[in-house]
Amino acid sequence: SRPFRCSPLPPLAPRLPAPGRLAAMNHPPAMGGKTAWGVRELAATGLADDPEEIKKIKAAAADFQRREEERLRRLHGMDGEAERILADRHARRSTFDPTASTTNTDDIKRMQEEALRKMREAKEARRAAKRQQKGKEGAPAKKRKKKKKKDESESSSSSSGSSSSASSSSSSSSSSSAASKKKKKKEKKAGRAKEKVLFEIRMDQLQARESSPPAADQPVAPLDPELKRKAEEARLREKEVKKKAKEQAAAWAAEMKQKEAEAEAKRQAELKRREEEAEAKRKADEEARRKAQEEAAEAKRRADEDAAKKAAEAEERKKLFSVSSGFKREGKKSGIDRSKPVIGGYFEGQTVYAAKNITVRGNLVVKLGCSGVIIGPAENNPTQRIAVEFSKREDRLPGCLNVVPAEIKKNR
Repeated sequence: SRPFRCSPLPPLAPRLPAPGRLAAMNHPPAMGGKTAWGVRELAATGLADDPEEIKKIKAAAADFQRREEERLRRLHGMDGEAERILADRHARRSTFDPTASTTNTDDIKRMQEEALRKMREAKEARRAAKRQQKGKEGAPAKKRKKKKKKDESESSSSSSGSSSSASSSSSSSSSSSAASKKKKKKEKKAGRAKEKVLFEIRMDQLQARESSPPAADQPVAPLDPELKRKAEEARLREKEVKKKAKEQAAAWAAEMKQKEAEAEAKRQAELKRREEEAEAKRKADEEARRKAQEEAAEAKRRADEDAAKKAAEAEERKKLFSVSSGFKREGKKSGIDRSKPVIGGYFEGQTVYAAKNITVRGNLVVKLGCSGVIIGPAENNPTQRIAVEFSKREDRLPGCLNVVPAEIKKNR
């Protein structure tokens, strides 16, 4: 057995140029921008042996350089005349008429007429060719059929006129019956038209007689009772038709009036609904505005109350840490008066020391270990605070300081 071998496939795409070769594609000027001067892929190497190809490449390069120089000169000229170009464009835009035709209408009309004339000539030529072809082949089937029908009608009429046509064939009898039916129909139609004309003439005569009475010497022709009856029936029918037309017109007018009334009522209802909606919206807006004002007033009142409460609390705290100025010292006490005790196991006149740095609203007032003398219980809170006059205050203010027992100590 021979081994299976696949045949090589054809290349799907053209091979790309070698890496050492220069390839440039041509783009038409309508695409915008610069255009390469090659018409196809160019190879920089391998063209030295073809003088014609070299001449073509040089000519293309020269043409490209020329077009590039012209483009640059044109751009340079436009750059110098930018204001004039802009003014011209504005002028053309202001005087632009979209309805004006840019082409010659007479030429277009002439071209259209020429095209229509050629179409008519071609149509006539086709018809002449068809007629000529039919003449060569023979008479058309349609005309032969018409001629056959005409012959049949003539034969049927001749057979119906004579009494000896009863023994004719079945085909001729059927065609003659159809022709006789058609003839009877035509005669009936003609009779109706003639009767209508005579009836109109008689009606005109009758109206003339009724409108102008005959003279005394002129005899009155007797009226045909049948004609009079028909005239009366025609008058009654006309009256009935007019009555029905009036009724229909009245019904239509009533219907239109009813529709207009319904439309007006609907419009009024729509207007009323819109007014009610507008009024409801206005009331809702007023209610929302009033509620918003009330809520704002309530919020303001609460804010004022909170601010007053906070101010009172701050004032209370300020009083707790404020300097006691109610104590009037006539002189510095030299000893402890054990007959006047204060909270924390201390007595008036006792020397104490600051157990820690004492601050008021975050500001340092007395440092740790600073000595002081107890003046007595605090005036604003005598059950929890003690009035102490320290030897040195960091805030350089005179007077006593209300402290709690934990802020002072007996020994240094």
